[in-house]
Amino acid sequence: MKGKLYSVGIGPGDPEYLTLKAVRLLKECDVVAIPEGDNGVLTAKAIVNNVINLDEKEQVMIYMPMTKDMAKMNKAHRDGADAIEKLLDEGKNVVFITLGCPTVYATCIYVHKLVLKDGYEAELVAGVTSICAVAARLNVSLCERAEPLIVLPGSYKESTKFLDGPGNKVLMKSASEIGRVKEELRERNLFKNAGMVERCGLPGEKVYYDMEEVDPQSSYFSVILVKEKELGE
Repeated sequence: MKGKLYSVGIGPGDPEYLTLKAVRLLKECDVVAIPEGDNGVLTAKAIVNNVINLDEKEQVMIYMPMTKDMAKMNKAHRDGADAIEKLLDEGKNVVFITLGCPTVYATCIYVHKLVLKDGYEAELVAGVTSICAVAARLNVSLCERAEPLIVLPGSYKESTKFLDGPGNKVLMKSASEIGRVKEELRERNLFKNAGMVERCGLPGEKVYYDMEEVDPQSSYFSVILVKEKELGE
């Protein structure tokens, strides 16, 4: 009998954001798949280790390159799916941990979809998103009553179209575009409406209520919230 893949969100950084379901699946699974970037830093593993010692479990590293080279990304996703499918063929259940939620701009989704397409059983397990965690850290709501909410990747080149429209906006993973986004917010007099959290729940976390103070060279893990009204109103 083949095993099952669970792609499990572990939240944005604070280990107390791990859900009960995530903890149960991590305890019960045969193997934990751990994303590994180009710098070798295992951020997801470090978070989970605050709750469960993953070194007591069988592990498989899944390489996730930080690149816009589609050929390189596709190869990494295929290699990751192949490594997981080999374990599933052995009858082992695999939990693939991912920061935040696997349904929101998560790199694990590409591996998950390949495994599912190849005929294996695979389930997405929701986690606390960085969007919600950042709003909570800023001590404000994401949206109230009939307010729309628009979520954009920070690298999205057409963000100005949305900044000019109604609703609250969230720009995720904004690092490479923070300088541009700051200028767009300044031009629209939206600095009082915006806040940012860098590395939410992780070591080195920084909270900004004044966008003037934001370093254009901020971490990849930076999320900007822009409200229709002034922040905190």
